Amino acid sequence: MLLAAATLTAALSLEIDLGSLLKAHRVREPKVTCGIHTVGYRFSGKPGQTFRYAGDTYTIPEEGWIELIADRHNTTARVNNTTMSLDGYPLNQFSFGEVPLPDPLPVIAEKETR
Repeated sequence: MLLAAATLTAALSLEIDLGSLLKAHRVREPKVTCGIHTVGYRFSGKPGQTFRYAGDTYTIPEEGWIELIADRHNTTARVNNTTMSLDGYPLNQFSFGEVPLPDPLPVIAEKETR
């Protein structure tokens, strides 16, 4: 009887030791992160205002803003014949850069001559 109790005690002790041994050698899964910080841009301006981004021309609709997916190789936009950098604008909760467009250039009316 004493031998059975000793065997049972040894078996329980061995199970606990094996459990801690297995937990100690558990392989940790790698932490995966996305390398993309800016997903896109939300350009806001006056309705009808145009700008160029990634080789295409866009017009601000009546809502006053347009969202575009970021082009990894283009970090500038062209507005009013000037190039503006898109880096440094705050990102919203969806990682879209909030880019306010500068006011459009005033249209100079040509004087009619008679």
